[in-house]
Amino acid sequence: MVSSGVWAGAISLQRAHDLLEVGDGKRTMKQELDRIGYLGDIEASYRAIPLAAHFELHIEQGPQLEAQEQKIGVVRGVRKNVLNLEASQVQAYRWHTLTVRGQECHTDSSFSRIFVVTIRHIAGVLHGRHVLHSKAYVGMDKLTPISAIVLTAAKVIVHSHNLATEHSCLASTGILSLKPGSINTVPGIVHLSLDIRAGKDELLMGLEDRMRSDFERIADGEDVAHLNDGGTRGKGCSVEWQLDAPSAAVRFDEGCIRCVEESAAVLFGTQSRAVAQSMISGAGMYQASYADAMFPAKNITLTKFQDMIVFLPVGGLQQA
Repeated sequence: MVSSGVWAGAISLQRAHDLLEVGDGKRTMKQELDRIGYLGDIEASYRAIPLAAHFELHIEQGPQLEAQEQKIGVVRGVRKNVLNLEASQVQAYRWHTLTVRGQECHTDSSFSRIFVVTIRHIAGVLHGRHVLHSKAYVGMDKLTPISAIVLTAAKVIVHSHNLATEHSCLASTGILSLKPGSINTVPGIVHLSLDIRAGKDELLMGLEDRMRSDFERIADGEDVAHLNDGGTRGKGCSVEWQLDAPSAAVRFDEGCIRCVEESAAVLFGTQSRAVAQSMISGAGMYQASYADAMFPAKNITLTKFQDMIVFLPVGGLQQA
């Protein structure tokens, strides 16, 4: 997606080159491309390398085709009953990094109220159970409750799912990191990813606006959807948003769709309807999504690569 985004002009070459490897490493994409000899000297741009059309081979639902003994799936869009999509459309999505900030403190068993952040607490929130969500810090003359930002992050994740369901959209968190990351320390910073998707751009933005408002209220300690009902009320914390990758809804070209369907008929004759089917995709991110902004595009799901011969312009080599 990054490479096709650069080619389509949606992502700058510098930003792509500066991307860091996943984890604690410090190597960049440019360094790794150079290390394996793939940095290249040809401009990565649709202006320098124009194409008439783009057909992407994808294996997202290959197992489903294999189970039905079919050869090819013509992707027309995403599940309409879930995302309110029209035919031949790929859902819109926005990727964010959310940062929940609070006051880092030590977990001390001598306090009258003890707080230990474990996966058990997060699981309790996910299953609707009330758990202790703050720690009382003993000051000179009073108890000052410290908000547990990990549980705030957990409530944000739960509420994102509930709001997405309410709006017939999707929301998911795939990355969660805590700092400083000590077993006897209440973290002061939590970073989490938020992937939100919808069938229409305006629906997606409406969902995001609602999330921004509700997440701020949750962080302030307000009882949003009973998520802050019970427990010790803390001082509150903050939720910061960073947009990492936006993608508007995409409609694939009808001419490309017909081309794939007609090609299947030529290949399989009277059996084409038995071995080829129109399919819907659960994903919203394809190279074809970026390509579609430049020229007609189509996405195809294949059963097995060994059943096909694909020719690629890679130094005259042929891949089977």
